[in-house]
Amino acid sequence: MGLPSAVDLDRWFADDGRGMLGQVDAARLGVIVGGSLSKGLVVKLDRGQTIEDLAVGRYVVVRGDNKRFFCMITDIVLDNTNPDIQSDPPDISDPFLREVYLGTAAYGKIHVQPMLSIDEDEGTPKPVKTIPGHFRSVVNATVQDVNDVFGAEDDKHFNVGAPLELEETQINLDLKRLVERSVGVFGKSGTGKSFLTRVLLAGIISKRQAVSLIFDMHNDYGWEVTQEGKASRVKGLKQLFTDEVVICTLDPESSRKRNAKVDFEVKIGFHEIEPEDITMLRETMSMTDAMLDAAYTLRKHWGRSWVQRLIHITAEDIDEIESSTPVREGTLMGLQRRIQRFDR
Repeated sequence: MGLPSAVDLDRWFADDGRGMLGQVDAARLGVIVGGSLSKGLVVKLDRGQTIEDLAVGRYVVVRGDNKRFFCMITDIVLDNTNPDIQSDPPDISDPFLREVYLGTAAYGKIHVQPMLSIDEDEGTPKPVKTIPGHFRSVVNATVQDVNDVFGAEDDKHFNVGAPLELEETQINLDLKRLVERSVGVFGKSGTGKSFLTRVLLAGIISKRQAVSLIFDMHNDYGWEVTQEGKASRVKGLKQLFTDEVVICTLDPESSRKRNAKVDFEVKIGFHEIEPEDITMLRETMSMTDAMLDAAYTLRKHWGRSWVQRLIHITAEDIDEIESSTPVREGTLMGLQRRIQRFDR
């Protein structure tokens, strides 16, 4: 019996466009060469991989024997097999030397952090409790990989945008699960934290998943704001959901200057302020322990009018407090200067 021809081999072992675990092939980046569950995986990039095409934050996938690991690039590293290269680098303008060194003696690595694992028998994303073995291929995440983790857009899932370098796909969050626990939006200045938060709040309102009480210190959410780095303006939640959003303000004059419409002006009476409220502002108002103790003492001594009496304190009041309590005049005056900021 003769060996099969090349044509027969191609027919018998036809490429069905699928890789390990029945997944559609994606662009391979490299292979795992080390790492741990706590510190992440180390990936040696393939010889032909251009390191400048990679970016921190990109989603990648590692396919194991029975699991698919959904990971994120956390670092990009240049490495080499010979330390002498650093002190005497080769001239890579020579095409021959470039081919000899790049990808072999000098190569790139990336660090990836496993975020979730998908068991192929169940197909449900789960927290990572193990890692794939050595030399497993690492590929760019496909649209299907992202949808397997976040889900497709429907009545339960809200589209919040596209991930880095996967502009053709969407991140769709299950808002019902999102509001079940505490969440945070983190990032460097200017990366769009407020914009993303506004999108999330809009989704929660539109899907009627929860009621939000928003402390908007920088006027980012209620009324329209200028888009960062651009002249265009972005609508606020009040303009998007007129009948479902109520804006309250502590400073109506500031709202008028910004042409922002408000529904109510909130006024807090001095008699409503308790020492516990002051304690929460300790760092913001640079208060000492002695000042906080004095606040509790004044509340006990003067009752609910303690804030107003402190703002308009007289010499007789100071003498009375010093004679009947351990609080000294210097502490009283320091506390008064800080409390006076509440007076409008």
